[in-house]
Amino acid sequence: MSKKVAGIIIGSVLLLTALGVYIAVGSLDMGTGTSESQQDPSDGNVEQTAGVEMKDDGDEAKKVSKGGNPFGEEVKTPLSEKLMQQYIHAMSHQKVAAKEKWSFFEITDERIDYLLNQLEINQYKHEGTYKDILTSWKEGDFSGAVSDHNKVWRIQEGTIGKATSLLSPKEEEVYLNKQKTEKR
Repeated sequence: MSKKVAGIIIGSVLLLTALGVYIAVGSLDMGTGTSESQQDPSDGNVEQTAGVEMKDDGDEAKKVSKGGNPFGEEVKTPLSEKLMQQYIHAMSHQKVAAKEKWSFFEITDERIDYLLNQLEINQYKHEGTYKDILTSWKEGDFSGAVSDHNKVWRIQEGTIGKATSLLSPKEEEVYLNKQKTEKR
């Protein structure tokens, strides 16, 4: 066999192996705790998390009755640990720069209050972390949003999408407008 044919065969095997690994890693489910959540890349605002489809369609929080889930979802309360993490994680995307962002919920006082209330009615392994983050946000302090995002991201054993910096007010406005445009 010539060197050229052997090189083509070896190259093909390596390419197929790399493709297989890429597909395997991409198919990991959030429920395993080994990957960030998955989503349909055609919709920047939908993801599958712990068996619950998450979608933020802007005014949804205003449509939910008092005491209901302001994330617009029918889920049992108290929230599961994974869902608590995902809500905080998805909201933090409004404030941080990261190479990948696969989920989004706009930060609202109603959503923060809802999550703080969940901390009162349930016990969570990382309750102190969630309370610190949500209390800061409730006070309007987002200066630690990069750290907040990355704490939850590490708890979720994230491997892609680490937050690198705070968005400027202008960058945040652009991001929010993009999210609203993509929902239409």
